[in-house]
Amino acid sequence: MDDRKPNPKQLVLWAIAGAFLAASICFVAILPIQKLPAHGSAVWDVAWSNRLQLAALTIPLALGLAVSLLAVRRFKRGFHDNIWTEADLEPVKVLVTNRIWLWASLALIVPPLVSIILNKNLAHPGAGGFICLALLPTQTAQHIQQLLTPKEKSTSVFANWQNYKPINSGHWGQPPVHPSE
Repeated sequence: MDDRKPNPKQLVLWAIAGAFLAASICFVAILPIQKLPAHGSAVWDVAWSNRLQLAALTIPLALGLAVSLLAVRRFKRGFHDNIWTEADLEPVKVLVTNRIWLWASLALIVPPLVSIILNKNLAHPGAGGFICLALLPTQTAQHIQQLLTPKEKSTSVFANWQNYKPINSGHWGQPPVHPSE
């Protein structure tokens, strides 16, 4: 087995590229894909007549999510196992803090919104899902950025509850007394 450690920047790029591939269905969804003939109106007949559109939506979504989730999982495993130095992780920090991911996700939100507005179907049930998918690249970058951000130690009084004695009361089991009494 190869004992080389994976490049963290390359893993993050794969994770974000997979997220973009999954989010690309926002564009595919508005393409005029031809329906094929079907014989009947049952659920399977309708699905069969829309098989090209279903394939055009599910293939990029499945491949993109698989690539993104595998890359993120591998990055998390390497990060938690401390296989990279701070110098190795510095390019990753620069990459995930870039504002381009937010702008790219906002650009991906535009096609479903325009499609909804032009179709005059503001109550389209799948529109919310497309908008959430458009935010996937930004969510992936922010998730990795959150992993890289050091956790702050809490200085709160209640940070360590082990220093407090258990609550004891001499009134256990008695009915509550109203404050006005």
